[in-house]
Amino acid sequence: MKKFNFLKTSMVVAIAFTIGSCNKKTDTNLTQPANPTSVTEAMMSENGANPDEVAITENSAAINSELNSSTGLGSGHFLYTESNNSGSNEILIYKIKNNGTLEWKGSEVSGGAGSGAGLGSQGALVIDKNHNWLYAVNAGGNSVSSFKINKDGSLTLAHTASSGGTGPNSVSVYGNLLYVLNHGSDNIHGLKIGAGGSLTDLAGSSQALSSTAVDAPQISFTPDGNWIVVTEKVTNVISTFKVKNNGSVSAGIFTPSVGQTPFGFDFSRDRYMIVSNAVGGAAGAGSSTSYIVGNNGKPRDVNGAIPDHQAAPCWFATTKYGRFAYTTNTATNNVSSYYVAPWGGLYLVESEAAKTDAGPLDIVVAANNYFVYELNSKSNTIGSYHRKFFGGLELINNTPGLPAPATGLATF
Repeated sequence: MKKFNFLKTSMVVAIAFTIGSCNKKTDTNLTQPANPTSVTEAMMSENGANPDEVAITENSAAINSELNSSTGLGSGHFLYTESNNSGSNEILIYKIKNNGTLEWKGSEVSGGAGSGAGLGSQGALVIDKNHNWLYAVNAGGNSVSSFKINKDGSLTLAHTASSGGTGPNSVSVYGNLLYVLNHGSDNIHGLKIGAGGSLTDLAGSSQALSSTAVDAPQISFTPDGNWIVVTEKVTNVISTFKVKNNGSVSAGIFTPSVGQTPFGFDFSRDRYMIVSNAVGGAAGAGSSTSYIVGNNGKPRDVNGAIPDHQAAPCWFATTKYGRFAYTTNTATNNVSSYYVAPWGGLYLVESEAAKTDAGPLDIVVAANNYFVYELNSKSNTIGSYHRKFFGGLELINNTPGLPAPATGLATF
């Protein structure tokens, strides 16, 4: 029963958080400068109305109730990763149980080959916003596949199509458009999603990155679907591509990043884009930057590169309402947490919000906005955590048995 103690603790803290936030509303918050240089708990509470904090109270209470009245086998939420095996890539399926632990459910062949080694990318597989379809890259087969998500979390392979380049490592979906990043050929390519998950080449969708051998780790649509963003590690560039009415894209706009070795990113509140800066993996040199992508497509930083004092921050995930962000520090085996202010400013909350197993890579926040999962490449595990107030994380357990080249995380 020891692993359920965090639920009772969360309930106690939740009450303290609510009362404390109300008390602070009349004094501390009203005297804070508009753009303070450091973060405080009063600031993060947002006058007791921070929805990402409220989610902790709601989930800890609901989960505690479920565990007292059921077997805790979960209520229809799942997590996926891909094996990335060189012979035949597979999508690995886990059920998320009510207590946040993972239950192995099986796998589905992807219709292509993996690379047999780590991809060093974010977004190797993604789920559409309606949770009906999953899309994944086959890095060794130069293809991308679509899967129907069944009610029991199982997958049915629908279609496999060429990625329009070599070494696909990241994919993004918006509506009926899918764009894939080809790491080997330094280009992006678009496909139109049709009935039954069919994938069809989109004319005018292939565009080059800023140069060759740029080591690009991620592609993503902006939240409004108007732009596609790609980070480039070697060139220290953030590339953006305007999405046209027909789904094709214009040639890239190449903007120098603020912070070296831009890697993973996610979008937070009000469309601010939070990017990790791995800084070549230098000890204690990691940082992250908040950007806003303007109408001209050029990312503009809000308050510079904010250090996390760790090594190789690479993968990024934001909470449901975009108030908090988490980055995995691959070389120091931990996770750092940040707070995103209403004006987009980024603040380090905890340099080490949680320790991880060896070699943390991908990280995701579950649909309930309470559980957090990260993939550990050297220990071949998935770490399960629950969120605590003010950016904290608490370990639930580590699930073993991943194949060595496993990559990517997607959940609903």
